[in-house]
Amino acid sequence: MPSRTPQISPRLRRTYPRLSGLDLSSSEGESLSLDDLGLESSGDRVALAFETYSREGLERALAAYGFTQRLEERVGPFELRLSCQEPFQPRLTFWSRRYHTPVADLSLRRALGAEVGFTHAAAEAPLLYVDSLLLQHPGRPFDWNRPPLPGQLHPGLSLSNDILELLHLMARRIGAEAVALMPATFAAACVYEPRYAFVDGAAQGRFSALRRAGRGWPRWLLAWAVELGCMRDEQGQPALFAPSAMISPLSRRLSRRLDTRGWHEAQRFHAKQPLTLDEEALQARFPWGRMPPGPPPERVVELLGYDPLSPASPLDEGWDRASIPLRSIAGV
Repeated sequence: MPSRTPQISPRLRRTYPRLSGLDLSSSEGESLSLDDLGLESSGDRVALAFETYSREGLERALAAYGFTQRLEERVGPFELRLSCQEPFQPRLTFWSRRYHTPVADLSLRRALGAEVGFTHAAAEAPLLYVDSLLLQHPGRPFDWNRPPLPGQLHPGLSLSNDILELLHLMARRIGAEAVALMPATFAAACVYEPRYAFVDGAAQGRFSALRRAGRGWPRWLLAWAVELGCMRDEQGQPALFAPSAMISPLSRRLSRRLDTRGWHEAQRFHAKQPLTLDEEALQARFPWGRMPPGPPPERVVELLGYDPLSPASPLDEGWDRASIPLRSIAGV
């Protein structure tokens, strides 16, 4: 298996040990003593995400890692909201004060390896599971340098690598052995794939086959071809993307579970399946109404036969998937 060991930037690695448990758990106006914070027993820590983070503690960590500054450079001031009705199922919402909507939204929880398909000892391995992940810039329009991906209502923030690094640091902090998620779309899986691997070798192989079939195309266009059922297998059937669990292991025992003979054999077998693009289907189904204004690039015109006078695709209006927020079923 290609290495999926998370690569954390040196600056973040240096900052991580400088943040103490008190830095992360204390709230504004509270004393930093254990007695005053009521941290002597885990039962008293229900207001803390993963019994570790207060909202103010998360703000301190984000500022120390430099994430606060990078996000504000993109969207202006924001408010971090922590919903923690269940300590092991927190939701972090980054609410833009300029656009009055979330620019980042993460639903997290603690899970076990059995949920992603691990068995035996690995079934009990603790995971940080990303139930949903949304990153969006409501103030930026789409353009032909960055057209919309399936499911996107706004362009992204170009902060996915930052968020994934921070999730790995959080996983280490709470004792998880991996970060796990389930990408909702092929486009989301492409974002995660440099750091994450599919738990199922066959799913990894099918993903690789789709990537290989679209080699040389803009990735966003391949994502639409997959989403619209325009990739075909040898029998002419749609080669669809099926959501499947992905993980980025932090422990050796989970890394070994993705490096077995069976995993590699399944990956190689499915990666070799020849796939082709049904260009006529893509031309007929392409949602021009969701694309940026103005003529598309020449390569897109060649593939899609762009005609500015042709009627919009019937998928453009009332297309259900377009109104669904990206979930993980984690999207970016």
